[in-house]
Amino acid sequence: MTVAETGLDPARRQFQERILVQLRSRYPAWEFRAVPDGFAVTGSRDRHTVSFSLTTVHQAVGRPGATVPNEISRFVASAAPRLAAAEEGAGEAAPDPTTLVWCVRTEKVIRRYPRAGELLTRALPGGLLAFIAEALPGEIMRGVSSLEAGRSGLGEEQLLASADQNTRVRLDSWRERLRAEPPHGRWLFTEDVLFSSSLLLVPEFLEAVAARGGGRALLLAPDRGILVAAVREGADPDQLRHIGRRLYGRATSPLIPQLLTTDGRQLALHPSEREPRRPWTGWRQVLGR
Repeated sequence: MTVAETGLDPARRQFQERILVQLRSRYPAWEFRAVPDGFAVTGSRDRHTVSFSLTTVHQAVGRPGATVPNEISRFVASAAPRLAAAEEGAGEAAPDPTTLVWCVRTEKVIRRYPRAGELLTRALPGGLLAFIAEALPGEIMRGVSSLEAGRSGLGEEQLLASADQNTRVRLDSWRERLRAEPPHGRWLFTEDVLFSSSLLLVPEFLEAVAARGGGRALLLAPDRGILVAAVREGADPDQLRHIGRRLYGRATSPLIPQLLTTDGRQLALHPSEREPRRPWTGWRQVLGR
């Protein structure tokens, strides 16, 4: 399979070819090829095969101050631990560090996973819990344990840094969206069906949306693929709570209907969500009690 046969646009084909040239030069014992119909490459040696996604490194070259040669060199060098782990027969393939991102679910759901205790997590308000996952082709992801990451040569600190950086890069389209004036003072982020809610873990996003609201913004995360940000006239708690309940009721991967708030530095439950709710007496009225 040649790069020209992958069906990628010319710019990505050229980028993929540059990656292949560098990998072949640095690791001559391995055979590297383009992945059919995908923006990735694979390395094969004897019975071992390792896949490398190119999406994150390609997006990274667009960051201010980044250059294509430097990013490619960094990417090629980072392949060494995974190739070495494959040669040592580490069993299940080690995760690709360039595909690690933060995924948001509820703590209640995460604790049901058999390997929940092995995951690296970050607690979020409202009973949300973020964990590091490997983004796989076909809108699939899986949680990654620190033990698995160790096979990629990643320590815990490096694992967290990779997830932070990859989440920023994957969801970077928020910058363009935030430049436009939102209808009714609200933005709806749904571009990533698996990780849109992971914007809650992007400090630059929280800072920017709070700035648009004069230092405060309200947020909704009713589904892992949906995030609503509201400022000024759009940040009416009662209206947003109604929207949150409606979106939560239609969610395919539900998170929470509650309101969150940010000042650009911290994320918290909205004060109204922390107030004790009055007990509903409807059943007593229906039953005549």
